[in-house]
Amino acid sequence: MKSLKQRLSLTLMSLFLVIGLILAYITRHASVQFNLEMTQRLNGSIAMYVAAEEQLIANGQVNQAAIQRLAERAMVINPTVEVYLLDTAGRILSHNLPADVPLAGHIPLAQINEFLQPESHRPLVNLDPRSPATAKAFSAAKVTHNGQHQGYVYAILGGQAYETLANDLSKNFVLSVALASMLAVWILGYLVALLVVNKLTNPLTALTRKVRQFEQQMTGKPVSQLHIGDEIQALDAAFGHMQDKIQSQVKSIQAADQNRRDLITHVSHDLRTPLAAIQGYIDTLLVKDREFDEEQRARHLSTASKHCQRLNSLIHDLFELSKLDALAVTPQIEAFSLSELMQDVSLEFKWLARQKNIALKVDLFAGPCVVRADIGLMQRVLENLISNAIRHTPEDGQIWLRLVTTDQQFKVIIKDTGRGISNAELPYIFDRLYQGQNTASRADSSTGLGLAIVKKIMDLHQLKIKVISQLEKGTQFSFNIPQARLS
Repeated sequence: MKSLKQRLSLTLMSLFLVIGLILAYITRHASVQFNLEMTQRLNGSIAMYVAAEEQLIANGQVNQAAIQRLAERAMVINPTVEVYLLDTAGRILSHNLPADVPLAGHIPLAQINEFLQPESHRPLVNLDPRSPATAKAFSAAKVTHNGQHQGYVYAILGGQAYETLANDLSKNFVLSVALASMLAVWILGYLVALLVVNKLTNPLTALTRKVRQFEQQMTGKPVSQLHIGDEIQALDAAFGHMQDKIQSQVKSIQAADQNRRDLITHVSHDLRTPLAAIQGYIDTLLVKDREFDEEQRARHLSTASKHCQRLNSLIHDLFELSKLDALAVTPQIEAFSLSELMQDVSLEFKWLARQKNIALKVDLFAGPCVVRADIGLMQRVLENLISNAIRHTPEDGQIWLRLVTTDQQFKVIIKDTGRGISNAELPYIFDRLYQGQNTASRADSSTGLGLAIVKKIMDLHQLKIKVISQLEKGTQFSFNIPQARLS
């Protein structure tokens, strides 16, 4: 019963069934009361007729023959009548039943006295001596002698014969009525469910289906794993998931917007610095061109060229990072030799490392080193990490570029003996334009975007990069990349 339609249908059918049972009970109770009142009004004068025909009690003596004759006459009028003669206290003095029939010895007089009132409310029921647990309709009359109250004639209007006959007839009748009522209720419930429930739930079911499809697109999960329950519960869960997703996206947008503002602030400063330097050196050349010799002129032009290179590098990194942020870069996955790529990249930096008197050592795995990734992006990662290591390693330092294999993966390690990074700065080194306190002057070729680009490329490949560093001892970057299966 996961569907709201099924639950509503079952609820309505159950409600109709309960209503049917209640109506059946009320109808039966009303029918019983009707029969009791009808019987009592039609036969209410039987006891008075019996008491008026002959003297039944005189001076405490019971006329047994008279009570027998009159009881037989009463039974001719109504075969279900049972006649009893009571004393003034309600004790049974005589009756027209066989001697071995067990009877209650005392009849309560409250209802009898109520019956004898001229305007009593009917129907009135009282104790049946043969069935003490049952109250039945009755007729009653006072017995007097010489103006003295001698007792009562008490007639049960629905005796044992009536009760037996009623039970036999009611079994089939009640069963038939109950079955017919249940069938009618279930048919009515089915029709209501078919007409009303469908009319109410069809739009909700269609809405739930659309929301589930939309949620599946947002979460990427199969519909079978999203919800358990009816349409209302599914909508509630879907709106909850979408609310969480929207809140997460809003936070991401806010964070991205803040990063954009910070980036603009930092970039504007970084762009102004080389531009101001370039403009200063060129303006100086324009003003004092005749005063400078060739060596001074060449020095100014060389300095301006370095600032142009830094400006070009910053703009290139900004464009690359913006494309990575916008997910405009799709990795072109292919198989290639990781050791060969690392060897080629290391050769690019041999001359730069030699200029700073830094030993760049390469230790690569000797066997096949085939991986599947975007070779261009992985080259960019290696270039940024090695360039970063050279920038932060002082003269006479060392840099190790290693490739090892472990557990169906290759591990790339770039380690240096540079300045190191403090524990407080480690969580922020992959942020845009972050410059640590221990970083060299920004007048060098650093843009502060290299590690941010590395992190984005790693995320595109679903890889994690780790960093270990100690101040004045060096830093190690490493990441694992799965081995490609060789067919």
